[in-house]
Amino acid sequence: MKFIIEKLEQISPKFSPTLYKSVIVAILASAFVIPLAFVALPYIELFNDMAVQRKGNPQSMHGWLFNEELVVERMPVAGTVPQGIFPYPLTGKDKETIALAGELLVNPAERTMENLERGRYLYNIYCYPCHGEMGLGDGPVIGPDRFPAPTSQHTEVVKNYKDGSIFHIITMGKEKMPGYAEQIPPGDRWLIVRYIRVLHRALDPEPEDLEQ
Repeated sequence: MKFIIEKLEQISPKFSPTLYKSVIVAILASAFVIPLAFVALPYIELFNDMAVQRKGNPQSMHGWLFNEELVVERMPVAGTVPQGIFPYPLTGKDKETIALAGELLVNPAERTMENLERGRYLYNIYCYPCHGEMGLGDGPVIGPDRFPAPTSQHTEVVKNYKDGSIFHIITMGKEKMPGYAEQIPPGDRWLIVRYIRVLHRALDPEPEDLEQ
């Protein structure tokens, strides 16, 4: 600092050392402040009335609202679930639970061409890799030194499943098959069930199907 001031006095002796110090300090401060400003600006909220409200967030202090520092531990409203999470009471993977799901659950999706096309689209994303195009358990990831083949969708056991049972298996999984509750919304799971019924009819058509 002293060396810089001496050089500046030699160049311009009219200015005082105090002024030089002020200029240098301002330059050094700018070197720190300006980069920090560029980092902070994207996170500055100019109109944040919706974000900053007089409320207590879970696990936070709400003393500024109730004049006492207490952690918010209020239970959520009964029946509240996180966005995108759908409560599903049947958690077992055993035969009894699968059969129970078939008795309790009814497929709400209508058998329309639009729903079947959507079901085919979803099947090809989530089911095709293991179950194959026709549900025979011969998907591209199946084979030696790869994944074991799943049960064919055309066994008498699977074909005799009610829609609710297949929905339950998609939701919770079965044996080595994982559940897809987090990946596939309930409405889309029902559409996949509709499409699996199409595969059943494709390899085991009814007499009226042959007439068409």
